[in-house]
Amino acid sequence: MQIAAKYKTYLETNLDSHGYDDVTIKNRVQSLNSYYDFINDNGWDNYFDSRGKFRSTILEEFIYILFKDYVSELKMTVSQQFQKILEAGAVKAYLNLFITGGNFVSFVESPSMRINTKDQDFAIFRKVKISLDKETKTVNIPCVAIESKTYIDKTMLDTIIATADKLKGGNPYTKFVAVSETYDVDLKVDPAYSRIDQIYVLRKCKPDTNPLPPIDEELVCDLFKEIKRHIDSPWSDVGAKLPSGKIL
Repeated sequence: MQIAAKYKTYLETNLDSHGYDDVTIKNRVQSLNSYYDFINDNGWDNYFDSRGKFRSTILEEFIYILFKDYVSELKMTVSQQFQKILEAGAVKAYLNLFITGGNFVSFVESPSMRINTKDQDFAIFRKVKISLDKETKTVNIPCVAIESKTYIDKTMLDTIIATADKLKGGNPYTKFVAVSETYDVDLKVDPAYSRIDQIYVLRKCKPDTNPLPPIDEELVCDLFKEIKRHIDSPWSDVGAKLPSGKIL
């Protein structure tokens, strides 16, 4: 099929390219825009409905490609024994846990863990084992979580806000970012009150804009730098902040 050949070229171009400097990232975005143009010009969106998860997976996969080499380098910064527990990609991310039993006696004598998770489009995460008596479960704790959307409307925004709150309840040091092609929320609605760290609208427009502008290269560079800045910066150092008189 035409689309299979185009996708193969697009994917191989990105996988054969390595690094995350601005030039490399912009080349990746140009390749992404070319792929999107092919889909738009040939009407491939018309062959799949929203349940088919065709268009939405394009951006999800691109985010993985964007960070793949950086994550490989991150693995080299930790001891070899820990490299295998550091991962990146789509994941069921840890939200919270609670302890329960079928009745009072089992709650006291043989309680069990119930762990809530959320499917996350992309995360940089660490696997953690949690034990209760003889029960052990492995959970995925993200330090970076990215929600990827083709567009964001009010219902999606409410869901993203709830996800950010739950994820940060499980790990307050999680950097939570939403990334979308377009934005379809009433401009009077301000998500600044939420625990979302940033919302990137890569085409800088609403979905009914015609023609759609391309994915913005500079904005993708900024997205990458924002995540890298979080990873590279100290997350908790109250002692260093105390002399300034400002703890947060």
